[in-house]
Amino acid sequence: MRGRKPQSTARRRLTGNAGKRGYNTAEPEPPPVADDFDVPPPELAGDELLAARVEWQRLAPMLRQARQITAADKASLIALCIEWARYVEARAKAYPRIVQAKSGYPMPNPWLSIQTKALAACLKLWPELGLTPSSRSRVRADGPGPEGDAFSEFDPPTVPHAPTTKH
Repeated sequence: MRGRKPQSTARRRLTGNAGKRGYNTAEPEPPPVADDFDVPPPELAGDELLAARVEWQRLAPMLRQARQITAADKASLIALCIEWARYVEARAKAYPRIVQAKSGYPMPNPWLSIQTKALAACLKLWPELGLTPSSRSRVRADGPGPEGDAFSEFDPPTVPHAPTTKH
């Protein structure tokens, strides 16, 4: 991506629209989820996922109140919370950076790799859930196609037949 990172529509409305580009008027307004959505799901049970439950309790109410999450996003939020818990655990165990292998030679701490991969997964999931300002500005909710079918845009185009002439 070249240039500056895009700003959210809300931020552009607050700071002004210097580029005079149109606002994203099709940003979705999903229906609100139930209040019990804030309770961590059973998939996050167990002592090893305490940090995941804490992250769920932090994010779920915030996303619900901002109307940025639906029941369909639950699996993505679960995955994000698990990866965040993995990152927190690996970060705590990644010091010292160099450890001694069984052979006696120094080697990078194996937790560094786990930490890096977990953070990379979080970096991919945050925009999917609209947890970054630029990702919120790129979300669109255009609705179904002209015939009322959400998949009508994938239908082959209809070509009008030329009238046949008799010779």
